[in-house]
Amino acid sequence: MKRDSLDNWKKFGKTDPYFGVLSDEKYKTENITEDGLNEFFETGEAYVKETAERITQAFSISLDQASILDFGCGVGRLAIPFSRITGKEVVGLDISPEIIEKAKEHAHTFERENVRFQVYDGKNLPELPSFDLVNSYIVLQHIEVDRGLALLQQLLDKVKIGGVAHVQITHGHELPTKSYLNFYLRTKVPAYNFLYSSIKHREFKFEPVMQMNLYNTSLLKSLFAKYSSEVKEVKTNHGGFLGSFYMIKREY
Repeated sequence: MKRDSLDNWKKFGKTDPYFGVLSDEKYKTENITEDGLNEFFETGEAYVKETAERITQAFSISLDQASILDFGCGVGRLAIPFSRITGKEVVGLDISPEIIEKAKEHAHTFERENVRFQVYDGKNLPELPSFDLVNSYIVLQHIEVDRGLALLQQLLDKVKIGGVAHVQITHGHELPTKSYLNFYLRTKVPAYNFLYSSIKHREFKFEPVMQMNLYNTSLLKSLFAKYSSEVKEVKTNHGGFLGSFYMIKREY
């Protein structure tokens, strides 16, 4: 029986909330330092700056008075920096209660009053207003495709007319066959991952691993076409997994 992505993320939320966002050993709970934490949030600052510039270049839209939804916000790595560039409210959503509590703590530490964080059930967005910007980065790839597409449609529904959805989605890979097969089995077959983890750590252990789900680009473009005729795309490559930033300016 395969392990659900919701279970995996909740596990990361309890044990490794920073490593679950950026898979670098220095962000593991037992390794992270104050300098490491500062560096973690600096990566968020850089992403937000780049995103704001990308959207302005694509659509001549400024985010200085944009209401913003950050879907799959984690501990606030992006939502908190977003709150610094806008005078409006920023909302962060995540499925892990433990991670949301961490995000609230960080918002308090950084004295950000225009950002709030909320838990959702992983399947349906909660009651929310519409937003000028809906952002999602390295999130949908960790959600099974059928559920991810349903959530993506809900996210697009939350974009105001004239607003923008900025979503990163993985749709392919260039990994060697052996490497991809090993990764696939670890994410889809718990018994295989238990054996792999136990051999790796030389003790009986189940090490959670994030799924990397590949979305069909034709299905994505068909969905986007229901909301806009103006979609911009920037290619991404994360460790051999190929994807795109899609920017959808909502028209209808």
